[in-house]
Amino acid sequence: MFHPTHLLVSRTRQTPVQLISCENGCKLLTEPEYQKGTEPAFELRPRQGFFCQGISVVGFRLEPIAVTPIAKPVEAAEAS
Repeated sequence: MFHPTHLLVSRTRQTPVQLISCENGCKLLTEPEYQKGTEPAFELRPRQGFFCQGISVVGFRLEPIAVTPIAKPVEAAEAS
């Protein structure tokens, strides 16, 4: 199942992606790529930045997707 962990952000789009570890860094899997079973187009290399199909690209960044907690932490529940 596709579980996005980050948003791939450009000037005009925010695309949910799932990070997959690889030998050069991380591949960024989108939902359409997951459903088709194709290789991710985007890759993030720690020292070199973003690549799309092996070509360096600029103007992209990753933002974590905010996760809301299911239950209150124990300390907060006791203080109420």
